[in-house]
Amino acid sequence: MNIMAMAPNAWDGQWVNRQQILSRLGTSHDVVYSQGAWFVWDRASDEYRAGSWLGSFEPKDNVRVDRPPRALLRWPRIGLWDRTAVKLHASRLRAQGAAGQPLVAYVCHPMFMPYVDALRPDYVVYHCYDLYDHQPGWSPSLEANERRLLSEADLIFSPTTMLSEELMKKVPCQARALPNAADVQAIFAARDANTEEPADLACIPRPRVGYVGSIHPELDLELIAELARRQPLWHFVLIGPEQNPQRLHQMAGYKALRELANVHMLGEKHRSLVPSYLLRMNANALFYRAAPDSWTHVAYPLKLHEYLACGHPVVSVDLKMIREFEPLIQFATGVDDWERALAQAIMGDDGAQAAQRRAIAALHSWDERVHVLQEWLGQLPTLRRERRALS
Repeated sequence: MNIMAMAPNAWDGQWVNRQQILSRLGTSHDVVYSQGAWFVWDRASDEYRAGSWLGSFEPKDNVRVDRPPRALLRWPRIGLWDRTAVKLHASRLRAQGAAGQPLVAYVCHPMFMPYVDALRPDYVVYHCYDLYDHQPGWSPSLEANERRLLSEADLIFSPTTMLSEELMKKVPCQARALPNAADVQAIFAARDANTEEPADLACIPRPRVGYVGSIHPELDLELIAELARRQPLWHFVLIGPEQNPQRLHQMAGYKALRELANVHMLGEKHRSLVPSYLLRMNANALFYRAAPDSWTHVAYPLKLHEYLACGHPVVSVDLKMIREFEPLIQFATGVDDWERALAQAIMGDDGAQAAQRRAIAALHSWDERVHVLQEWLGQLPTLRRERRALS
């Protein structure tokens, strides 16, 4: 198939489920990955200035990454201009497809619904990776786009059954769950190779409590700060890029973390280096803020199976979607509970439990997930007929 994948995050940025899935689909399908055309307000960005006027498609990781032309700009306030820009960009994407193969619009956010109209695909796949209507910037137009996607997509899936259930409440449709996974083989290989300890980690004393992922406002920053104050000999190592930095830097919990000597924010690391950090923690943690108004209550954390693949003890906020792993994860509620659970985790456990965590992680690889998705893609003709019969 010709898969035209559209998502808001940069291919070369933090690798999440989109890149993991699409890079594997690219071994058997023609996959193009695009963030869409530039907007007029992008002209001041370094990324726009570094681009070429005519654009290009760069082969990377089994896909062709769209580097959009600087000469083509969207301008939403001017409707005709904006629609024309989308149509021209969609034509450019369509031209990348191999002749005679069905075209699949693989959409990862409702913001790309105008491209679905312009691409005129044979099939539409909606990969909803988050609870978008709980995020900043959600608007009536995006809500309308999502409802259209749910009505017109032939295949809809998300990382959790809870998120899929939320989608089905909006529009009568069938939404499946494809849980997040991990590149477990990369972690196993790093463990077997006993790779060198990263220099910025080697200088941090043990015991170490690790967190790998985005540093964003939905982390329970106050919890981490209070634990660090109570246990000054524990060292909290946070690895990942900041999201929504303007809001993040105004939060009292974030400011407190920056002032604590035993909290270490090491920034984003290339995915090939992450195993070297995770393997050298005493325990790893999922410090999400559990609240009904947050997208985290339907979350299936990307880093869960990375943590399990390391074999180290894991402590997490109580998330419904990962309770099935409770024998291998300690769940904590409130700072006292977290302190007790982390103290136990830092002490370690026997080799049998570590081996069991690694064995469970091996069952949740991205290769396994993509095998399931390949089967679903093979069902697209049938799914389209069924959807049309019901509409």
